[in-house]
Amino acid sequence: MKGEHFHECSQRIEDRGISELIGIARGLVADGVVNELEADFLIRWLKENEHLTCWPFDVLNKRVHAMLADGVIDAEERQELLELLRDLIGGKPAAGKAVNFASALPLTQPAPDIIFAGKTFCFTGTFAFGQRKDCQAAVARLGGTPQDKVTTRLDYLVIGSLGNEDWMHSTFGRKIQQALDFNAKGRGIAIVSEDAWAQAQCAAE
Repeated sequence: MKGEHFHECSQRIEDRGISELIGIARGLVADGVVNELEADFLIRWLKENEHLTCWPFDVLNKRVHAMLADGVIDAEERQELLELLRDLIGGKPAAGKAVNFASALPLTQPAPDIIFAGKTFCFTGTFAFGQRKDCQAAVARLGGTPQDKVTTRLDYLVIGSLGNEDWMHSTFGRKIQQALDFNAKGRGIAIVSEDAWAQAQCAAE
């Protein structure tokens, strides 16, 4: 019981941190520019919240530390930071096609081969391919098994390629974190992009 209570508390702390980060990110990208004062504010906030080490904090911290290697964040790096924050909140306009925000996602590297027959698939996010039921039907048609939840029996977690600003309030971020947690314990769930999945699906049809 103590372990479950600690886990629930940790999740609540992470969720509050993510909520705050999303709010900060939306404010910083609103005018399409991240200036020096805004970059400094974000850096201070990340430092004050170093206890948050899950995704997407680990990605953002790694990129910011790299930018600060020379002691200053220049205009080019601030533009990179703007794009990263937009990626994290799904803020780029789709313009009728998939948005590539793979750089902000913990995809399995190197990209694994995607096999359908006898394998299990879970989908999270919003998909250019179609509705989630369409993705699940494609998996079943090729001999795979779609499932709604991330479990220890999962082989592939597929992340939709359309930016979704509400991901934090859905199961999007939680499914990614669950897969990462299982992988940290040695499970080996492959986290793949919709693009990789769709290419493998087309090749297998």
